[in-house]
Amino acid sequence: MREFEDYCWRDLLTPDMEKIYAAYHRERGLSSRPAVVVIHPHQPFGAVQSGWQDTVLRLVDTARSLGLKVIHSVPPGAALETRIAARAGEPLCLRTTESAFFFADLEAHLTRSRSNGVILCGAPTSGAVRATAVESKSFGYKTAIAEDATGDEASLLHKVALFDVAHKYADVMTADEIIDALRIAHSTGVA
Repeated sequence: MREFEDYCWRDLLTPDMEKIYAAYHRERGLSSRPAVVVIHPHQPFGAVQSGWQDTVLRLVDTARSLGLKVIHSVPPGAALETRIAARAGEPLCLRTTESAFFFADLEAHLTRSRSNGVILCGAPTSGAVRATAVESKSFGYKTAIAEDATGDEASLLHKVALFDVAHKYADVMTADEIIDALRIAHSTGVA
């Protein structure tokens, strides 16, 4: 796994910031029974990060193959991106606010599936992904965000949002790091 600060925000850090935020460094990981929550953006949406949707699909396909719950959070009236759309049996949670938890039935789906953690992916990073990460921690879920499976319309917003949640609310990792952890947990019977 990469060093704690070795993610997309690395180029924004000054030596003073590294010193101040060193206290937030911790071991990162996943819960024993995570669900993957795909945050679908409002339409139209154009992320500056290329390939984030392909990475979402790879993460979701891995979760499906391991029998993990996949839940989709969708703003009202949004057209789902075909490649990352829900499959039969995967819940759609309509969200009326930025958080997938607030005024939505996400928590009920997590409780029914006995999930004790959340892996977030989707867009926008600085809006719905960040808001959902904050609420997820507030609900007591161990939360992870796949850095490269998120996107935003501005690179700075993406980086700052992930920096903020990594230091306060969630474990930011690459999709490959999350997929490796899921496969290891599955092979050892932990998940």
